Amino acid sequence: MDVSEAIFSRSSIRMFKSDPIPDEAITKILEAGIRAPMAGGIERWYFVVVRSEDKRRAIYELLKKAHVLYATKVLRTPYPEESVKKWIARMEAGMYYAPLYIAGYIDLGSPRYIDEYSDIERIFLYQSIAAAFENMILMAWSMGIGSVWIGVPLFMREEFDKVLEPPQGMELAGILALGYPAVQPKLKKRKPLNETTKYI
Repeated sequence: MDVSEAIFSRSSIRMFKSDPIPDEAITKILEAGIRAPMAGGIERWYFVVVRSEDKRRAIYELLKKAHVLYATKVLRTPYPEESVKKWIARMEAGMYYAPLYIAGYIDLGSPRYIDEYSDIERIFLYQSIAAAFENMILMAWSMGIGSVWIGVPLFMREEFDKVLEPPQGMELAGILALGYPAVQPKLKKRKPLNETTKYI
């Protein structure tokens, strides 16, 4: 699969087969991640790969809690109660339970910029790990491995950190769930370019 095909055929996968991902595929995905561009030339990303059944189950249980928190407490307009119940039912049926999770962290422990620009440095670190995640997603998809980028763990960082046990000074930036798709992916529509782009 070439880059163009990977980009235009990829869609988020939320239901996965239980088949494990081979070690060589995991390594290739991670290596693709660290080849991403680094904003400001700052390489301060860190990845926790979750393969063991007990850790995956713990992450999955936290993901269910985090999604309910998002739907009921985070949004200015919470989801209707019936929609939340349906979402919970889908998660109980296995949505987001994956044979592999990769948690991405940014390293805040060794700042390079003076305090006046620390907020910009933090943005750069998030831009870099976002690029790394995208590389991982596309590399995985090129090998037939689906994924979904999950942001709701950021609402419960401390609880996820207890499971993931990152080194000191790390901040959770997101989690990728990866596995072979249990369902056929459907491409979601995007706004047309004329609504999101300006030529000058």
